[in-house]
Amino acid sequence: MIKKNKITILQPDDWHVHFREGDLLKAVTPFSSRINGRCIAMPNTEIPITSSEHALKYKEEIIKNANNSSFEVLIPCYLTENLDLNEFKKSLINNFFVGAKLYPNNATTNSSYGVSELEKIFPALEILQNEKKILLIHGEKVRDGVDIFDREKIFIDEDLKKIREEFKELKIVLEHVSTSYGVDFVKTNKNIGGTITPHHMMLTKKDVFLKNNDIDPHHFCMPVVKNETDLLALRNAACIDNDKFFLGTDSAPHIIEHKLPNDKIRPGIFSAVCSIELYAHIFDEENSIETLEKFSSINGPNFYNMPVNSSKIHLEKKEWIVPDMTLYDSVKVKNFFGNKKINWKIVNLNV
Repeated sequence: MIKKNKITILQPDDWHVHFREGDLLKAVTPFSSRINGRCIAMPNTEIPITSSEHALKYKEEIIKNANNSSFEVLIPCYLTENLDLNEFKKSLINNFFVGAKLYPNNATTNSSYGVSELEKIFPALEILQNEKKILLIHGEKVRDGVDIFDREKIFIDEDLKKIREEFKELKIVLEHVSTSYGVDFVKTNKNIGGTITPHHMMLTKKDVFLKNNDIDPHHFCMPVVKNETDLLALRNAACIDNDKFFLGTDSAPHIIEHKLPNDKIRPGIFSAVCSIELYAHIFDEENSIETLEKFSSINGPNFYNMPVNSSKIHLEKKEWIVPDMTLYDSVKVKNFFGNKKINWKIVNLNV
């Protein structure tokens, strides 16, 4: 329902969230659970989640720190080249895993256990396809000679097309699509959907790589944000031509000490504190506020063959300032868009 400066939508889901561990998990979980019916919790914890036992313990820890009693946590299995395939299959059948996550080796945080030789995970992909589960992909090719801005395109050309040809019925999510090339690939290929983050629709590389070779550490993420043409393609894919795209914030917190401007900056942007508000802000800028519900609350469940949420949330066009930091005991996390104004605000939940 849309009225002047007000909108009521079905409760959204976030199909890509990093909750981390320990006190950092306790600090950030209330924000992802405040509005979402479901979240997919990424399995790239310090020890990757590759077993049902680990997945259940992690899920329990997240739910214990959520502020929403009906909040549902979904976890994909972290794909490795030496995965226990019997355990993997049983865990899929029993819905301990929502699917599986492919991290190319050393592509992002805690991906050192990721895949170097694609063919070694083909047996796991065959199981996924047979069990009609989802393959989630961090789509970047990391190797010498591949420019950081070309990683998504090279991954699509060298690896994703190979997966698509080998497993034609496998459902795939290309997560945090960051290029117009990625948008076009999702649009033109069967059984592929894509998630789009707010920061990839708000930032370009000029916001990250500053003059005098400086880097803004709080805008540094993987995949890095790209050119304005990519930003515009992502906005069009999310707001207008959005049948195959859905909400995935890739909200990825790090303690402030790990976001210092040096050669050890950890990639990640923490947006859960204002995620649906950022999306509403973007959709309004694109004169497409009426399509926000489809992107945030319908396309994702449809792709994952899950019911849409029955609860609703209410947003109002009302300026507010995002807090600069999220604090929990000694944990300090920089909020994306901190100290800046957003034009939309949650005013009621479960309408």
